[in-house]
Amino acid sequence: CDFCFRQCEIPPSGRGWCAVRVNRGGAIRSLQGHRLAALAIDPVEKKPLHHFLPGSLTLSLAQCGCSFDCDFCQNADIAKALVAGEEASPPSIVTLALEKDLPSISFTYTEPLVWQDYMIPVAEAAHEAGLRTVMVTNGAFSPASLERLLPLIDAYNIDLKGDEDFYRNVCHASMAPVLDAIGRIAAHGAHLEVTTMLIEGIHDEAMVRRLSGLLEEAGVKVWHLTRSSPDGAWQDARRRARSASTGSTQSPQRGTSHIYTRVIQCTLCPCAAPAVARCLSTGASMDAAQSATRPSMESGPRRGRAARCLLPACPHLMAEVPPSPGLRRACGPRRCARSRAGLRFRRSRFPAR
Repeated sequence: CDFCFRQCEIPPSGRGWCAVRVNRGGAIRSLQGHRLAALAIDPVEKKPLHHFLPGSLTLSLAQCGCSFDCDFCQNADIAKALVAGEEASPPSIVTLALEKDLPSISFTYTEPLVWQDYMIPVAEAAHEAGLRTVMVTNGAFSPASLERLLPLIDAYNIDLKGDEDFYRNVCHASMAPVLDAIGRIAAHGAHLEVTTMLIEGIHDEAMVRRLSGLLEEAGVKVWHLTRSSPDGAWQDARRRARSASTGSTQSPQRGTSHIYTRVIQCTLCPCAAPAVARCLSTGASMDAAQSATRPSMESGPRRGRAARCLLPACPHLMAEVPPSPGLRRACGPRRCARSRAGLRFRRSRFPAR
């Protein structure tokens, strides 16, 4: 099986390390077919992606399985077990995204690498319909799988979980294929953002600085440093994660242009024209019925911004947008309100272009 870095040699009637790939009659196939473990509509910032279609919603889906065995797994109920979900063919997924006026489809929640045989036809159908595709992954590609997926995925968020010891002892995996994939995706020119979840007592400042240097060498421009919210034996780390995410991110920045340490960010377009504020929020997952009343996304220069947004149009919506603490005074809670259907923008004090 060439789906992930493990490249399991699966014996007849046996399963791969992920437990969802099986050898039947000499052919390696998935046990899940078109059955989904999860389907939801999320803000794209929840992936997290802050520089790709900002302000938009994305259709998020997952099947079961993962190529890692992280002790702190937050989605173990679907990543480490087979869930008898509902059938959803690739064309039906694309149809749903179009009906709900969603600009992208995200493969997320578990590890999409181990269900490529479902992800690939969905991504192909999405591109034929003019939709963007997003992959949230641990990044442990095999060389063959990365070559297959590079033309099909528009934006990646890759978890860089820690150093090599962390990968081996906590994730029961390897760091090398992740770094290799990050470098190749960055060189390919696909949109790439990297996430590291900080756990106090494990991720210290020295480790964060080492990871920063590795990302700088790879050419990564956007790095998310998130707080731990583990389950099971890692529950105690949740209460201590705040100091880890603030104390360890004082000055890791070198070549990485944009570092985010919050789930809510206000960003500033770096273009020479008058500033444009973007209030980004992860928000809560919404079902299809809730999303039906959300303002639709427009194409063209306003893409990625709610149609009712009163802020001036900006040609750099897809450009890099660094965080600006001063902007929070202009577009904070008094300026932006969350409606039941999603994020609603109110008039800003910034001038029209």
